[in-house]
Amino acid sequence: MPGDRFDRLAAVGLLLVLVALGVLVATAGSSTGRPADGSLDRRVEQELLAQARVAFLERHYGPVAALRDRGELQSALLKLEELERQFPGEPHGALLRGDVLYRMGLIDRAVSSLAAAVRGNGDYLDPGSPLNQRDLIAVTAEQGVPLLRDRLRGQPDDRQAAATLKEAYYLQSRLAGGCE
Repeated sequence: MPGDRFDRLAAVGLLLVLVALGVLVATAGSSTGRPADGSLDRRVEQELLAQARVAFLERHYGPVAALRDRGELQSALLKLEELERQFPGEPHGALLRGDVLYRMGLIDRAVSSLAAAVRGNGDYLDPGSPLNQRDLIAVTAEQGVPLLRDRLRGQPDDRQAAATLKEAYYLQSRLAGGCE
């Protein structure tokens, strides 16, 4: 029965190798030199999410930006309405709507759209973000405040103008570094 003894010895050896391999795999994750709190993993995950978001926005909202850049502003607004049904509440749609309205000279409506975009995604004001639209937002708020103030002087009961003026002040506050 020397064959039985060899088989048992081989089985025990294989079992010991598998246990040792399992221990190595289990402890390898904690000794890779990464911070124990997982901050590196979170940063990588956040970077991947940001890249995926930018790709999503380019894929779906790229046609609107192309229409806007070609000066087909009415067509861009129609495409935005279509996308709003598909992606309700998406801040990027509000941002593009604000940009198109600004280009059309509808500053008060642009202020409202841009305020909604910034409330939905603060990255539009972050200079380090690929979504940064700080210049557009600053110019629109800068032009909107005096326009709306003048309108309120002439029509003090205009609630819409008062609400839009508050949104312009909100944008200025966020541009200055204020929180929501």
